[in-house]
Amino acid sequence: MGTLERRETLTHRLGPAGRISIKTVTGMLRVRGIEGEDVHVTVTYRIRAADHASAERALESGRVLVDRGPDSLEIETPERRLSTGLAWLFGGARVSADFVVEVPWGAKLNFETMSGSVEAMNLVGDQKYRTVSGDIRLWNLGGLVEAGTISGGITLDGGTALRLRANTISGSIRARAGLFHSVTLSTTSGGITVVGALDPAGDHRAESISGSVDLTPLSGVTAELKTVSGSVRSEIEHRVEGSRGFWRAVVGDGSAILRVNSTSGSLRLLAPRPSDTPGGAAPQGPASAAPTGTPVAPTTPAGAPPSAGATAAGGPVFTVPATESVLTPAAAAADETARGEDPAESWNPDETAEEAADYERDDRADAEELAVLQALERGEIGVDEAAAKLERKGGGDDVR
Repeated sequence: MGTLERRETLTHRLGPAGRISIKTVTGMLRVRGIEGEDVHVTVTYRIRAADHASAERALESGRVLVDRGPDSLEIETPERRLSTGLAWLFGGARVSADFVVEVPWGAKLNFETMSGSVEAMNLVGDQKYRTVSGDIRLWNLGGLVEAGTISGGITLDGGTALRLRANTISGSIRARAGLFHSVTLSTTSGGITVVGALDPAGDHRAESISGSVDLTPLSGVTAELKTVSGSVRSEIEHRVEGSRGFWRAVVGDGSAILRVNSTSGSLRLLAPRPSDTPGGAAPQGPASAAPTGTPVAPTTPAGAPPSAGATAAGGPVFTVPATESVLTPAAAAADETARGEDPAESWNPDETAEEAADYERDDRADAEELAVLQALERGEIGVDEAAAKLERKGGGDDVR
């Protein structure tokens, strides 16, 4: 057994406000906004097979499915169309894929994965991100952002003029931005953290069953808490109205309203840190204001992941090849080798019997996990049952 790694790139003219959709089961999805009208998608395939020829045959069946339109691009991995929870298997070989995408910053996005994570930065068009068991990490965004995960967390750091809708079951939600036009946040057992100014004209809501809500207001706000056993705690100047079950905390002029529902969690009002205020070290939004409805090209914020080719510990690395056309593997490898980069294809035939056994166990575990996640997505089992099955699998027990 060995592993073939193949990197392929496609470029498509999307237009400044086109639409792109990517749907996959496993693997990482990374996207960042750029200037221009072209979208560049780099897919890195990893294929485990008995030999190089078998890996090549598996790749031919396992390549992503691409549908190009005049102002749209849709990409789907073949296993999304399988009705079972089995791994992406072709002729005994296993194919997986990661995506790195550079897209016009005003484009409309729809990214979906099941057990993978999603990372995005520098975008202002309508965006939808969805995963079942992965995390969603976002930097320096604007416009309408919808993010949903079941067992992962959601983090948004930087940007302005946001309309944020985010929900998770067992994870937490953390959002920091210069201005929220509206926020609708929901989690079952995780906490919610919001840092930023709230638009007085917007609708702002946060709901958590057992988690607390932390608010660091950068403008006047009235925070209303409906709770069974929670309360309001604050480290900033405010006035409190109400009593057990319903509290109202007013900060500053109280012009914006945040409605919080929590069964057992509390509402905490926190003082801004230097990095949370304009001029501090927090990620900043667009450099200049624009009329309502007119997007502004985002700037890369401090603390956000680096641009193409750079590396940062703990953050995503965007390594989209410079080529703007689809190259054959041989041509791509020669081109990248000449530039001193890693080749677009590599084959590692060296695999000990112990490594092969480990891979086989991982394959079975991944297939079982996907079966649980797909059953959860279809509504055949509940969140608690899925979590119990995944926990047993993680502890080395079979998933049944």
